[in-house]
Amino acid sequence: MLHYILQVGAFQLLFLIIYDIFLRKETFFNLNRIYLLSTSVLSLIIPFIKIERIKEVVSKDFVISLPEVLIGESTKATSTIDPIIAMEAGINLEPEPVSIWNIILISGMCIATLILVYKIIKLFLLVSNNPKRWSGNVLIICLLNSTKAFSFFNYIFLGNRLSAKESSSILEHEMIHIKQKHSLDLLFFELLRIVFWFNPLVYIYQN
Repeated sequence: MLHYILQVGAFQLLFLIIYDIFLRKETFFNLNRIYLLSTSVLSLIIPFIKIERIKEVVSKDFVISLPEVLIGESTKATSTIDPIIAMEAGINLEPEPVSIWNIILISGMCIATLILVYKIIKLFLLVSNNPKRWSGNVLIICLLNSTKAFSFFNYIFLGNRLSAKESSSILEHEMIHIKQKHSLDLLFFELLRIVFWFNPLVYIYQN
C-alpha cells in the first residue's frame, strides 16, 4: 500500500510540474480541465501497469524458486501445524494485529467523508433558507446579506449585495460552468480527497 501511495504521489507531482510549466498561463481552459482530470486518473492507474520489459531486464540469477510445501489439508493448515515447527520455519500462526497506520488512514477517510456530507447539508440549507427563482432548468438562489457567488450542478447561488452588473456577469459565467458540468469535476476531487486525504497534491489538483 505504501509503495502504491508513493508512486501515485510521484506521478501527480510530475504531472503538476508539467502543468505549472506549460499550461497554467494558457487560456485554453477546456484543455487545462482535460489535462488535470486525465492526469489525476492516470496517476491512480499507472502504478498498476506492469511493464514486461522491466521483468526481462531482471537477471534470472536474482530469482529464487522455492518448492511448494503443504502441511495437512489446505482448509485446516493452520490448525495442523505444530507451533514449534511453525516457529522454526518462520510461519506466524497468530493473526496479525491491526496496524496503527490503517486506523489513522480509515479515521482520516471517515472525517473527510463527514466534511463532504456537512458541505452538502450546508448547500441544502442555503437552498431552503433563501429566496429562489427558476430560470429555465436552473434554480437561482439569492443569498441574503452576501456577496458570494457560486454554482453546484443546476443551482446558482448569488449574493444580494452584488451589483446588477456583477450579478449579470457572474450569472453568465456560472451558466457556462453548469453547461460544461464542472460540478462533476469538483465532486470527483472531493471523493479523491476522501481516499487520499493525507496527500497535499490532491488539494493542489482541486485548487
